[in-house]
Amino acid sequence: MNQFEYCSPFSPVNYQDGRREPPRRQAALNASSGGVGPLPIITTLFAEPLNVVSTPIDTTGMGKTNNLLNFTSIVNLPLGISVTLNFEITRSLNGGAPVNVGATYTFSTVVDVLEAEAFSFQFFDPDVAPGFYTYSVQLSTNSVIDITPGAAVQNAVLSVLAVAE
Repeated sequence: MNQFEYCSPFSPVNYQDGRREPPRRQAALNASSGGVGPLPIITTLFAEPLNVVSTPIDTTGMGKTNNLLNFTSIVNLPLGISVTLNFEITRSLNGGAPVNVGATYTFSTVVDVLEAEAFSFQFFDPDVAPGFYTYSVQLSTNSVIDITPGAAVQNAVLSVLAVAE
């Protein structure tokens, strides 16, 4: 009997199913926090989207995945503000150019008293090829803050759960 047969942790066939490579990961999870603001009065389109929060997720070696994104935040609003905040999701692969995925999620209100409101949404991104992705939630260029400055998106958390198909 040689050493490799005796010391099972070093054996080339080491896994319960008899394979020589480790089993493929079935799930990956990551989350990040962020925010944006206080924001000025915005009555015209701004040049670029404002990033609220970004989260990387590594699905290499998992095969195609179904990715569930969960976004939660608190929108702080000063007295007398009229606001429409449009949130969009982008996805980039290996640091490449971001592409929009999913719908636009809108938070809109007119505030009579100082307040903070919870705002959240989920997005399901199915059949995603393996890779290193970064998902971002951004305020769209067509968001509007009228009358009073000072709106802020705080305590924003973006979590991504990737599950192999």
